[in-house]
Amino acid sequence: MAQEISLERYKKAYREEREEEEKRGFLAHLVVYVLVNAMLIAINFIYSPEAIWFFYPLIGWGIGISMHYLFGVRWLEKELKEREAKAEYRVREMKKSEMKKSRKLKKST
Repeated sequence: MAQEISLERYKKAYREEREEEEKRGFLAHLVVYVLVNAMLIAINFIYSPEAIWFFYPLIGWGIGISMHYLFGVRWLEKELKEREAKAEYRVREMKKSEMKKSRKLKKST
C-alpha cells in the first residue's frame, strides 16, 4: 500500500536534497580551486620566480568561488522559497481556471 506523503514532508525532503547537492558542488569546486592554485603557485616559484603572476588566477577564481558560495549555498533558502511561492501561485490560478470551467459546464447543462 502506498503511503501518503504530505506536502510539508515533500518540501522538507526537497530542500534537504538541494542543500546537500549545492554543498557537495561547492566543496568540489573549492577542492579543485585549492589544488590547482597550489600547483600554479609552485609552477610560478619554480619556473619564473622573478615574475609573480600566480595571484591573478587566484584572485579571479576566488571571486568565482565566492559567487558560487553566495548564489549556490548561501541564498539557496531564498531561492527555494521564491520557487515555492511561484508554484503555489500557479496551482491557485489553475484551481481558479478549473472552477470557472466547471461553472460554465454547469450553466450550459
